[in-house]
Amino acid sequence: MPADTPSPGGERYARHEALSLIGAAGQHKLARSSVLVLGCGSLGSAQAMLLARAGIGRLIVADRDFVQLFNLPTQILYDENDVKARAPKAEAAARRLRAINPEIKIEPVVVNVTAGNIEELVGRADLVIDGADNFETRFLLNDAAVKAGKPWVYGGVLGVDGMVLAVRPGVGPCLRCLFELPPAGGRLPTCDAFGVLNAAAVWVASLQVTEAIKILTGAPYEGHKLHTLDIWRGTASPVAAERKPDCSCCGRRNFEFLKPA
Repeated sequence: MPADTPSPGGERYARHEALSLIGAAGQHKLARSSVLVLGCGSLGSAQAMLLARAGIGRLIVADRDFVQLFNLPTQILYDENDVKARAPKAEAAARRLRAINPEIKIEPVVVNVTAGNIEELVGRADLVIDGADNFETRFLLNDAAVKAGKPWVYGGVLGVDGMVLAVRPGVGPCLRCLFELPPAGGRLPTCDAFGVLNAAAVWVASLQVTEAIKILTGAPYEGHKLHTLDIWRGTASPVAAERKPDCSCCGRRNFEFLKPA
């Protein structure tokens, strides 16, 4: 890209463009990109805010739930007015994101994600970032993204701990290379029962967004890592993640979670 090509946001993105890792060329790529934030709770609201501020050209936020009072400590896009209005999270998020950055396109989708609609949702974006609160939805997303060849970024948070993995179909491991099946119902602790620290959610979301920006700007591939985080102790431990040739999803392309129940 010529050095004199105007910035897509002028002064707005000057600090990002000053980063040699992004620059004007990278910022233009972000402006031409579309991202689906699947779930707009503790992780998704932080992801969406960071992506909007980063200048993603088209941001799709999908969630089925309404804003409730107990969401406010950890879900940073919402306030008490959203609680009083019983606002759908996707629509409340879109209002706030448009105020943050009116130069980008925001599309709210109030939807319960199922095998019947996940492929259409994934097909609307260049990349998907995981803000789901359950493994069943993540396995649906993994199947749909691998089938479509779309990159996505897994993230999970519980208590003060988190995990992040960038999935690049056909290049590195998918979610099923690491976790063959979702945990049996009731066996995995939930944030409702176990709790979650708001700073932990933002930390995980920040790493997910960083991985997404690296993919969208075409940053050099540095190998696949599963990142485990503990914000209370201040530790982050990347572990090499290997692709399994016989993986049911990315190896044998058996997209069983997309099949109707």
